[in-house]
Amino acid sequence: SGPSESNAGGASEAGQAAVEGEDLGNADALFHRAAHHSVGQGVPQNLKEAARLLHLAAERGHVGAQAAFGVCCSFGTGVLQDHVEAVRWLRLAAEQGDVAAQCCLGDCYYEGTGVPQDNQAAARYYRLAARQRHADAQCSLGRCFAEGRGRPHDDDEAVRLYCKAADQGNARAQRLLAICYSKGKGVLKNEKEAAR
Repeated sequence: SGPSESNAGGASEAGQAAVEGEDLGNADALFHRAAHHSVGQGVPQNLKEAARLLHLAAERGHVGAQAAFGVCCSFGTGVLQDHVEAVRWLRLAAEQGDVAAQCCLGDCYYEGTGVPQDNQAAARYYRLAARQRHADAQCSLGRCFAEGRGRPHDDDEAVRLYCKAADQGNARAQRLLAICYSKGKGVLKNEKEAAR
């Protein structure tokens, strides 16, 4: 049988199911439909529609949508940029254990974006995400230790965290680890390791 009228625009079967889910208030379907719109999978790419669907799913309690909508607000992707609103959604997701939201919220506190700058809060959120093996969070927490921001200055702990993130392929951690080797911070100075 041929495509239905509602599917004639090229939407995939999964995308069509998501459209039907929107009518039912299904947060998972809304989240997946937003993903389709964000990359143009089975539907024309439409960042505004993706953000709208993420917002609907986030309001229905979808943790991934809360985190993703927070990022949309932070960068102004499909919505007006609003750092305070970004923090609100990121916090909701972070408090429910969303690792990406925890790391992003750590960044907000570290930089003072949407919230007053707070090194202790930044380190707390980075630590939550780092415990879940989030490489960016491990690297950022390492930076907190290296700079003594929100954690006591500890080059050894910074290197330990950089190593964990670098082992996962995190380029920033690899660069910071190379600097540690070249300067002998937290490790013995080793130009060969620094050049690796």
